[in-house]
Amino acid sequence: MKKFLLAGLGILAAIVAIANIGSIAALALSAAAAFFGWHYFRKSDSALGRILWGIIMLFGVLTGISNIPAFIGLLAAAGAYYAWRSWKVGKNRDILDAETDPFAKFEKQWNEFTK
Repeated sequence: MKKFLLAGLGILAAIVAIANIGSIAALALSAAAAFFGWHYFRKSDSALGRILWGIIMLFGVLTGISNIPAFIGLLAAAGAYYAWRSWKVGKNRDILDAETDPFAKFEKQWNEFTK
């Protein structure tokens, strides 16, 4: 049942993340505008340059904050990654336990000696 719920969560989260890929791209552009605005705002020497880069930075920050579907898409992508990681670790854990368990070999050899 746990695997079924994990697979359902992963599939649903992946669908939501893919549906919001455009919003996530717009959020990335907004973050880039805010970053470059801040970077060139600090480097600018003229008042006109500071005003221009400040406006660009403010535009990037405000459009980034107002882009709520992108934040939902990022949360969904994180949920899909968590589901995939849990599924992958769950599969590998069973294999690793059988291979790395030192008592499994001891039990096998002990049974051979006692026969």
